[in-house]
Amino acid sequence: MVLYLDCDILSQGLNVNVVLDRWYAILSSDEVPANKPIAARRLGLDLVAWRSAGQVALAVDRCPHRDVRLSPGRVVDGTIECPFHGFRYDGAGACTAVPAQPDRPIPGSLVLRTLPARDEHGFIWAWTGPSAPPPGPVPFFDFAGFGWAGSQFIEPVRCHYTRGVENQLDFPHLPFVHRNSIGRSLPPAMDVVTEQEGDVIRGFLANQPDGFLELLGPNVWRLRLGPTWGFLVMAPVDDEQMVYYSRAYQPYVTRGPVAWLVGLANRWANRFVLRQDLAVAQTHPPGPSRLRAGEVLIAADGPIIAYRRWREERSGPLLPRET
Repeated sequence: MVLYLDCDILSQGLNVNVVLDRWYAILSSDEVPANKPIAARRLGLDLVAWRSAGQVALAVDRCPHRDVRLSPGRVVDGTIECPFHGFRYDGAGACTAVPAQPDRPIPGSLVLRTLPARDEHGFIWAWTGPSAPPPGPVPFFDFAGFGWAGSQFIEPVRCHYTRGVENQLDFPHLPFVHRNSIGRSLPPAMDVVTEQEGDVIRGFLANQPDGFLELLGPNVWRLRLGPTWGFLVMAPVDDEQMVYYSRAYQPYVTRGPVAWLVGLANRWANRFVLRQDLAVAQTHPPGPSRLRAGEVLIAADGPIIAYRRWREERSGPLLPRET
């Protein structure tokens, strides 16, 4: 029996309302080393991640024995070992060792609360449930023939992740927030076109259909700028915080030192643009956006309206689940 997310941990986060039955990108793969657990606050919860039997494991960062954090412990043969009494748990959350009484049966209630997790596309993904994760790879954009080496950076942000998503769906802010960068050639007046298919929301200017943005819900985004793709993950932390993971996918050179140099140039440029966004985005009030939140949206906000509708139709609290 594995308890996925129980009611008594909901109080850890100010908000654990999520898009249900979806994969959330929450960490970069290189943030979880091979032989060491790491702590991360994501989805309003204090989590611990480690690698077990070639897979990534993700659990609430509490030992059910005495309620201490597991993340200061160590990884032993794919299990996470509690630093307090040495209890060990496998990737499915089951306790495999109680050193103080090795000859006695392990109590069935010694089970970690876990989230199904995957390591794909260079990210750690968490499944929200309540259904079991589907077979097959985590949905992602097609970047065949593109490389992102050297371009990734991580940017903590003081706002809810939904505000971060919406900032990347917002066309009217470009001539103002980015007047000396990517928005310098855009007039304030614009006709924004919104398209949606399943979990993908696409937006573009009617007179510039070749330059478009796409959100793959719930929190993965890309922007086409000529032959290069800007790419962002908006990782949820809690009601007041999120983390941007930024990459640039480019087709010019995808291997070797030159690829890293191209990536470094893109990293510098993208960090400059993103920090222009933060000056405004971090002034939003705490908590998620809502379709009816007292804001007066306009036609040019079409991608944002589509996102809010999509999210609210599919959202709910992280509920208890047993397998």
